[in-house]
Amino acid sequence: MASEQLFFNGVNASRGTYGRMPLTVDALAALIRGDTPSAASFDPDQDQRDELKRRAAQVQAHIFKVKEGVDEKDLAQTGWGVIFPANPQSAAIREALGELLAWRRAQAGPRYRECTGSLGYRPNESKADFLRRQNAASSGPVDPDKLPYYLLLVGSPEEIPYRFQYQLDVQYAVGRIHFDHLDAYARYARSVVSAERGEVKLARKAVFFGVRNHDDVATARAADDLVLPLANGIKINPRASDWSIETVIGEGADKARLSKLLGGDETPAILFTASHGVEFDNGDPRQIAHQGAILCQDWPGPQVWRHGEIPEDFYLAGDDIGADARLLGTVAFCFACFGAGTPRSDDFPHQKGVQSAIAPHAFVSQLPQRMLGHPNGGALAVIGHVERAWTFAFSDARGGKQIETFSSTMRRMMLDGAPVGWALEFFNNRYAELASVLTDDMETARWGGRIDPYELATKWTEHNDSRSYVIIGDPAVRLPLADIGAAPLATERATIPTVGAVTSVPDPVAAPAPSPLASAQGDQADAAGVSFGFFSPDETGGAAVSKLTAALQEFAEHLGTTLKRVIEDAAHLEVKTYVADDLASVNYHDGDFSGAQLRAVTRMALDGDTQVLVPRRGDQLDAELWAIHTSMVQQAQSTRAEMIRSIAAAAAALFGAIK
Repeated sequence: MASEQLFFNGVNASRGTYGRMPLTVDALAALIRGDTPSAASFDPDQDQRDELKRRAAQVQAHIFKVKEGVDEKDLAQTGWGVIFPANPQSAAIREALGELLAWRRAQAGPRYRECTGSLGYRPNESKADFLRRQNAASSGPVDPDKLPYYLLLVGSPEEIPYRFQYQLDVQYAVGRIHFDHLDAYARYARSVVSAERGEVKLARKAVFFGVRNHDDVATARAADDLVLPLANGIKINPRASDWSIETVIGEGADKARLSKLLGGDETPAILFTASHGVEFDNGDPRQIAHQGAILCQDWPGPQVWRHGEIPEDFYLAGDDIGADARLLGTVAFCFACFGAGTPRSDDFPHQKGVQSAIAPHAFVSQLPQRMLGHPNGGALAVIGHVERAWTFAFSDARGGKQIETFSSTMRRMMLDGAPVGWALEFFNNRYAELASVLTDDMETARWGGRIDPYELATKWTEHNDSRSYVIIGDPAVRLPLADIGAAPLATERATIPTVGAVTSVPDPVAAPAPSPLASAQGDQADAAGVSFGFFSPDETGGAAVSKLTAALQEFAEHLGTTLKRVIEDAAHLEVKTYVADDLASVNYHDGDFSGAQLRAVTRMALDGDTQVLVPRRGDQLDAELWAIHTSMVQQAQSTRAEMIRSIAAAAAALFGAIK
């Protein structure tokens, strides 16, 4: 009977069947226990289990994660930090994120931290080892003076593993970004800064989207036991009276409607979806691009669909979000298998205790990547699941429901204006509580004690489900909502200015792309007898080519000298901010600003070395002047990066043509 089975929210699009067939509670319990049951059979990391026990005790004692007296909404108190992999390629990504880093530095002040270079994450490093190198405590409440509470990981899960993210998230508020192109980093940075500057103000609109595929227990439970009660519970909350809350359930939850909610004219401030996540066999050419996509109502269900692989018409993937999409400021919570990412190996328990490879490498799903890095301005964060999502997490075989973790998270984001990372702490609390109890149960089984199979399966699935929710995006972002009672908002959502051309993240082993000028030259070589005005009518063939080459070489020598001077000038960025009571008395036309008072200076080398002179008013930071100054620094950084990219691209094309 269906009530005796555990269902997963994942469908294998390579085969057109469930990603993993439903299991009975007894069968799952047998897999969890294994041949030699112990706590290590569900989590082999003793340090992690010890930390979870400590956190569970803190939750029971009502001790907050950040040390007492710290306001989780104030970055000046909590701090903000970024963690890069300890490899040379991080420098280019750091440069692309310059606008966001400067903005967070201004907000967090002395509690801003960059872990890069030798301080970055090292391969195979545990959370405890990493924190020791940062001179931060490896357990207990967070002290932002040692390491900031909000931490952004920048890198793929091959460079910074998901397991490290899970470990760090027990103690800190953690998010991750990873993109395939440098410009996506720059676009995301600008999106966050634009939203927090107030350049986008969103109406208080939330949409709860629940697929209910025909004859499919998993989506029926998700729609009826999660999406509907979650939406209705928030709707009746007195503090939600100024919110428009809409549910899209069943037949209306198709791909066309979801497209309108993800970048179309119905895009809300916050979107919650529950559906199957699309997964693929390891080696399927579609896996990297489409795994974690949202399977919509268009799929006719497991009994009707007998045609093999799932077509793209049934699901919404990253490449379905078009160039005209407008997502700036949105936050999404996607309940689906692999919605946030995929590990290299299967986390599901096996009788032999051996993990199987489910992907060629670990990766962040393309759907949240596209949402966050969109050229028009991206979503601020996507909360999603790594690996499989579990129906048992909110609706068990005995009819019990547990949605308060979801409800508390959504209320904190929507009604308290909380940063996403702080809101997701309810899942971390749940993870710690379940892990602590599950550890005790497994130790009991190890010594021959009897464990109720139902209780074991319930706790294990809820434990894994709570652990694997992650934030794709900066954990310090929050919904950019319009003030209550403010004038009506523009009908069309704001966008960000264009940020550069698409550039791949540096790959030291990749071959350079062909030069556009070289390609054009090759095309023209076949057009015999056609004159383009470079030569006189009697200059053809080798003579013409020699003349053009000589001219280009002479021009390139002059260009090289000019580029050298430009790069030298760009190597050191300096921004000065002056104040004056009377502008008429300042000689600003000649650029020396004599007569004005110098109040703030930032000097920044191309390698990131930075010197800052901070303005003070009495004993306090002059926040208003500092905000103006940091805004100018961000603009200067962005302009410098664009200039260097444009010059490099033009020079590469020209020199390629000369060769």
